[in-house]
Amino acid sequence: MMDKMINAMMKRYQMFVWLGLIIVLIAFWMAYSVGANAQTTFFSVDKAAREAAGTGTIYALANAARHSIPTWIPMLKFLGLGIMLGAITMALGSIIQTLQVLGKEVSANWSDKLNPGEPEKPKAARLFPILMMMGWIILIIGVIWAFSLNSTVTSYWNHSVANELNPAQLGSTLLTQLGTIVSTLPWLNAFRFTGMAFLFTAITLALTVIIRALQFQEKSLENFLQSKVGKPA
Repeated sequence: MMDKMINAMMKRYQMFVWLGLIIVLIAFWMAYSVGANAQTTFFSVDKAAREAAGTGTIYALANAARHSIPTWIPMLKFLGLGIMLGAITMALGSIIQTLQVLGKEVSANWSDKLNPGEPEKPKAARLFPILMMMGWIILIIGVIWAFSLNSTVTSYWNHSVANELNPAQLGSTLLTQLGTIVSTLPWLNAFRFTGMAFLFTAITLALTVIIRALQFQEKSLENFLQSKVGKPA
């Protein structure tokens, strides 16, 4: 049942290519529109004015927005790219399925003596779809975590830098929020690259399966041709 589900999913790689591209474009548009506008607004006044701006003011909100974008946009971009890499893995899986079907169709017309039979399914063929899914899961968890952290980021930066953030005392809510932000961002970065590492590994394993399938079919055809010309296999 699991193999049938995976095989059916592999054939939908084009849909996942477009899904990943749409996510990347949405992330680009958000970074360009919201992020650029926030930067422009925040730096439209002098340093003293923008750092003195209190909670809820246009400059405090712009400051929160410009710190918010780098929190979740990178994870969203990586999710889109990860989905596209997964689509590549699925396309390779579709190639593997095609090679398997063609191999069966060709060898079905051979005599029992020459028929090499169906090769044992390599472990890599079972492993690469799992690694692809694990990569996606890691990236999705990272996006959820980034969105969760974003509320803390916007809450923290929506304060006066000069009058509230800089004078924040030990144990205060603001310093606790800052600690959460600073300690979480490196983990999000690790999630991004760990998820991508799983996806690249899945692609590599899928290519390995294709190479082995081609080598097996090449050897089978070589033996068949040698038998027809009367040469020892």
